[in-house]
Amino acid sequence: MDFNKPKCVIVSGGLLEDDAYHREILREAEMVICADSGARHALRLGITPHYVVGDFDSLAPAESQELKKREVKFIKYPQEKDYADTFYALGKALELGYQQIALVACLGGRFDHAFSNIMLLALPQARNLDIRILEPYQEIFLVKPKMKILGQKGETVSLLPLSEEVTGITTSGLYYQVPEGKFTMGFPLGVSNVFVHEVVELSVEKGLLLAIHPQKEKSGNFRFLCTP
Repeated sequence: MDFNKPKCVIVSGGLLEDDAYHREILREAEMVICADSGARHALRLGITPHYVVGDFDSLAPAESQELKKREVKFIKYPQEKDYADTFYALGKALELGYQQIALVACLGGRFDHAFSNIMLLALPQARNLDIRILEPYQEIFLVKPKMKILGQKGETVSLLPLSEEVTGITTSGLYYQVPEGKFTMGFPLGVSNVFVHEVVELSVEKGLLLAIHPQKEKSGNFRFLCTP
């Protein structure tokens, strides 16, 4: 199997736990984009981002000065804007042509920000790319029409609809089958399915299906399994 590192990492302003884990992800990325106060996380980890994007209402003046001293590029938006800062950071990554993107420090703290970050996975221009929210023991991503995910026997994965209906769902390597191959919004039937093989195959014909994959070990969490 072929594994790749995420080429672009976006650092949001949510909770960031396990410095060693995140430092490894950031050091191996060729592009680091911070959403406003995500730059504070990067500085604390000893990482100089390439871009900081947002309205800069969360960065202290000393932090902004340090970033400017390091010649970090700033992309400023007004405080009265349509979207949260992480949306604009992802937009910059897509503008630069990245198709394999990790988002970190996207969860925890304010639920509205966390949920809006998860919704970014469903953007029309992003949904067919390999974009994942990564945490030390968890990854969140949108299921592609056909894909494989790597895990350990006994691990769980939750499959939840992000559209009114998701149809034509097939799985291989999971304990529970999807009833009639269909999930409907409001009926969370796909919580905590179980890996019975180390490689799970998923396919979807219509609709948006979210996968939440808790993991027993964090060592492989930042690796992307290449999927057709």
